[in-house]
Amino acid sequence: MKKGLFLIGIVCWISMSLALSMAEEPGTGDTNATNGTNATSVKLPCENILPHVCAGVEKSAKGEEARKKEVKESAKVSGLKPVPLTNQDCVKCHFAIVKEFDSHGEAHKEVDCLGCHEEHPPEGKNVIPSCADCHDPSENKHFAVKGCTSCHNPHEPLLVNFTKAKEAKPACLTCHQDKGEEMKAHPSAHSEQDCNNCHYEHGLGQGQYQTCLDCHEGHSPEMKVSDCLKCHKPHSPTDITYGSDVPVPLCASCHNDIAAVLEKSKTQHAEMTCVECHDSKHGKIPKCVDCHDMPHDKYIHDKFPKCLECHRDPHNLAK
Repeated sequence: MKKGLFLIGIVCWISMSLALSMAEEPGTGDTNATNGTNATSVKLPCENILPHVCAGVEKSAKGEEARKKEVKESAKVSGLKPVPLTNQDCVKCHFAIVKEFDSHGEAHKEVDCLGCHEEHPPEGKNVIPSCADCHDPSENKHFAVKGCTSCHNPHEPLLVNFTKAKEAKPACLTCHQDKGEEMKAHPSAHSEQDCNNCHYEHGLGQGQYQTCLDCHEGHSPEMKVSDCLKCHKPHSPTDITYGSDVPVPLCASCHNDIAAVLEKSKTQHAEMTCVECHDSKHGKIPKCVDCHDMPHDKYIHDKFPKCLECHRDPHNLAK
């Protein structure tokens, strides 16, 4: 048994040595007449004993021929000179980007593609320029903000989208300082939010920001966003001010008990709107003399200096 294994081992060793020597000798084997190269096809005497060994040797020989061919082709290419790109070349591959750039490139269109992208991969490394190359941070606080492309697409620079920015407020306040001061002067739940919680895109067009009723329920089912803005300012919502056009039902949506009393009253106060007395600012309580001056004799006013000691309630006057 041992002698048999020993003889098989010797036969394999001789076969492999013969195969390797045949692979190394030029001109051995069949010639490929179609391309003029010597492609060696090795026939191994051990094929019937160890076919996987034969396959490995044959594969190695073919791989070496392929490598030599690749080197020759590379030598041909290395002699070529690179052709400079033009702006017209960009559209051949980047049609969608060129289209959006042509529609919304704004001032960037004056620079054109190669004005920003000076090189192209894989050979070029200076592909994406820094915004600061043109927008000097020392000239404008907004230019000093990091992460420009989280809001700005360089090919549509003024179609500003805030939804991808982790924190938009620092950038927003470099331009909208008045809103920052307003929120600081009137703290509220709104001032604690980042700007992109309400503003999706830069601007006040439809769909660019959340409306009051997207987050808050109205004081009454009939309320519209325009009604909210008659009294509440988005950046200082608790500082309630209004004009003379606020109707009684709008006030009654919060102060319905007072409105009900006033409606039943038979005095001239019932014919007036709320904002005629409580003008300009929510919570303002006017004095009777602001409208009525001194309607009684001096003796009466001296004896009863407080009008409501007799007239009870301005919304339901006692006569």
